[in-house]
Amino acid sequence: MNSEIIFPEEHWAKTAAFKDMVTIGVIALEAFILVEVIDLGEALCETAKYESWRLDRFITVPMILALAISFYAFGRLKERTTELQEAQKIAEASNNAKSNFLTNISHELRTPLHGILSFASFGVKKHASANPDKILDYFQKIQQSGETLLMLLNDLLDLAKLESGKVTFEFRLADLGSLIDSMRKGYNSLALERNLTVRCEHSEANEKIVLDADKIGQVLRNLFSNAIKFSPNGGTIDITTFKKADSIVVSVRDQGAGIPENELENVFDKFVQSSKTKNGAGGTGLGLAICRDIIAAHKGRIWAENNPDKGANLSFEIPLSLEANAKKEVLVDSARA
Repeated sequence: MNSEIIFPEEHWAKTAAFKDMVTIGVIALEAFILVEVIDLGEALCETAKYESWRLDRFITVPMILALAISFYAFGRLKERTTELQEAQKIAEASNNAKSNFLTNISHELRTPLHGILSFASFGVKKHASANPDKILDYFQKIQQSGETLLMLLNDLLDLAKLESGKVTFEFRLADLGSLIDSMRKGYNSLALERNLTVRCEHSEANEKIVLDADKIGQVLRNLFSNAIKFSPNGGTIDITTFKKADSIVVSVRDQGAGIPENELENVFDKFVQSSKTKNGAGGTGLGLAICRDIIAAHKGRIWAENNPDKGANLSFEIPLSLEANAKKEVLVDSARA
């Protein structure tokens, strides 16, 4: 029988205090048994007329209890000290991550705002003398900075909604291959600027799959924009899909610097970025965390791995059908259950 059925997780019988009480009771019982054994040994020695050292003068129940409880308390204190040290390390790491995030988000907000204000100021000062092409260039740069700022704010809002569990998902039959093509076309100009070659193989995705098209599209855009961000000029990005039993896997592979092995898991944590972003690629550390929550709501998984030659491969896997998500709208929390 499962112990969880007998005692729930928060039951008093599972508390540390109850376990300590049981342990002390066992120690007391063992102390009484030991003293009785010693008394029996002394009696046998006297019957056999052997001279013996009177151990019972020194070994008594209170003394055994005191020694045993002291050793046990020392062990518990050492264990608790270790737990507190680990908790302190986790708290410090969390605070450092949030501090780094605030520093980075301030920089990311300031950069597009500075661009908007700067080029708007140029336009105001030179609108009478500048040629139309120059004015158009100002407006284009203002638009680009505004779009960057909007994308950043959307990430922050998405993160807040996901954390509160108030995001709804609409699971319907959709063409994953069409979503990939649409995403790819949206980034064509950006890829051309970097002289990147994009290879796409998704013949196995050209069928209707139950998913939230908007949310999966967001995941695809995030993974592809990351690949562009970390790819060297003239590099190649591969987008592949393949079926795996009752699920489908989508992978986005770049030829960048890759991800340190000890960071392959935590790059999906909120407020965490790979140390490779120090090369100037930027980012807020929110995109992959949002992707993880979206894929979790689809009953799937997302992971990162390094390629044998160079670069990173970010992949996600979702089931071909989601019977558990038959409702039109599903809260994030319930989708994870």
